[in-house]
Amino acid sequence: MTGGLACMNMAKNNKVTEAAGNKMSSLSKNEAGRIVLFRILIIILADIIVASLFDFVKGEANRELFFHESLLPTFQIVFGAVLGLSLVYLAVTLLKRIDTSAHYMTPAMITALALYLFVTVMLYDRFRGVPILFYTMTVIASVLFAVYYIYTILLYKK
Repeated sequence: MTGGLACMNMAKNNKVTEAAGNKMSSLSKNEAGRIVLFRILIIILADIIVASLFDFVKGEANRELFFHESLLPTFQIVFGAVLGLSLVYLAVTLLKRIDTSAHYMTPAMITALALYLFVTVMLYDRFRGVPILFYTMTVIASVLFAVYYIYTILLYKK
């Protein structure tokens, strides 16, 4: 009977230790707001760069042909490898319990950006035919990330 109580107390102590070790929870609301602002700006900057490159490639037929024949297969391999490496980095930070909550760009953001780039190059032919699909995907994913960071960090900050 006392062994069960000891396990419950130990689990409770681990939760307290994890909450106390969270760097984001120790920051003031202004500092947390600044981090959220930088995260949203990083997301917007990435969207603008990728959308601009998408428009640039589609702007001229010869440029698009060169991109499609020469660069796209390479980008598919490179962004696939980047996605794999970002997943490994995310797994390492989760398994070692490294607190990255106060970083401007967390491992989850790096993985999401790598996934976004990988999906963009893998579905380029579909996006080329229906560009509104690309822009819609970009806006929806960005808004979801922004709402997530605002909701989880700023609205619960005391």
